[in-house]
Amino acid sequence: MTSLVERRAVFVYDAARLAAMAANAPVIPVLFCEREQPFREQFMAVIDRQCGPDRNTSPEELHADWVEAYIRMGWQYGATYSREFRTHPDMVPYAKLGQLERDKDTVFVMLCEIARQLIYDL
Repeated sequence: MTSLVERRAVFVYDAARLAAMAANAPVIPVLFCEREQPFREQFMAVIDRQCGPDRNTSPEELHADWVEAYIRMGWQYGATYSREFRTHPDMVPYAKLGQLERDKDTVFVMLCEIARQLIYDL
């Protein structure tokens, strides 16, 4: 049986993945279950915080947190996305993101709120 935090994390991650597909985004992440364990652990910690009283509703601040988390996991900026080389084109300040990427950050905030309010233990 999966924990509440894990169920929320899978929902947010995979829903954000589907939103990226629908928007025809240049980077479509693999399914949550296919991500490496360090990523899943840090993501669940983010979702746990985002579904609690210390949640952050600023897409800009959450993007900065995401960049820092990726740096800690050994990723760096790269013009193209590569899981193999751990490069990601969105590892830039929020102000340098295009509108599509800013919208993805806003979708993340909204998905966290859906998870917080509507995914719970009975």
